[in-house]
Amino acid sequence: MAYRDGDGSTVGEVLAGGVPIVAEDHGGQGQDVLLLHGGGRTREDWDAFAGFLLSAGFRPVAMDLRGHGESGAAPWAWRDVLGDVAAVVEAFGLHRPLIVGHSLGGMVAALWAGEHPECPLAVNLDGHGNPTRPGQFLGLDEEAAARACREMTAFLEEMGQGLPESFLQVMREIDALDRFAAYRAARCPLLVVSGDARAFAGVFPDHLVPAWNAYCAWVEHELRTAVREAPLVRAASLPTGHDPHREDPEGLVRLLIEQLAR
Repeated sequence: MAYRDGDGSTVGEVLAGGVPIVAEDHGGQGQDVLLLHGGGRTREDWDAFAGFLLSAGFRPVAMDLRGHGESGAAPWAWRDVLGDVAAVVEAFGLHRPLIVGHSLGGMVAALWAGEHPECPLAVNLDGHGNPTRPGQFLGLDEEAAARACREMTAFLEEMGQGLPESFLQVMREIDALDRFAAYRAARCPLLVVSGDARAFAGVFPDHLVPAWNAYCAWVEHELRTAVREAPLVRAASLPTGHDPHREDPEGLVRLLIEQLAR
């Protein structure tokens, strides 16, 4: 692993299955925390949050997921990405790290929880995905739900026009992932943190806002059910939008400390 000095931190490159993965060690001597950013983002999203973690006595390490930031481009498959995370954990000498992921990275954290009972806590920050079938629109009748699904799918496909194929591949993998099955398969404590999903409604035209709200209601219902049925799954919310780690980093650190105390 080749290191180079960053601004008060150490940046290194790890080969994971032939793919170069870059991660940044922000220092510290406390509990190790590995930070996974969201889709289309980079490890720099965590800079402010890492500072609060350091002040609270943690050792934060943030990585660029494959195809993002300074890490190499490679096909996206959950199994391979979990291998990337494992390679960073080993190369940076992380001992039973907390795994905290945002959005896309939060889904990776949830899958990690299914394979690592030694992990003290895995956290999915607002990684709820998009609707993919009519049954995901709570409170709408069959006809209205089918129409909502068609219109939402068409809108999301239109938004995806012009995006790189690599990003569209990631989106297809997200759509195919059963997140609630992954939650129930957790073998270590898994915390799912939600922001205010209504803040996301501004992305959609007015006629699709009720459909989005119905999907958010379905997500909340399914999450409550998972918490009730799976003892290792926990849920929490913060008064933020989609980016709790950027909008309220201090509040998120307090939440992590509270969850670890449990």
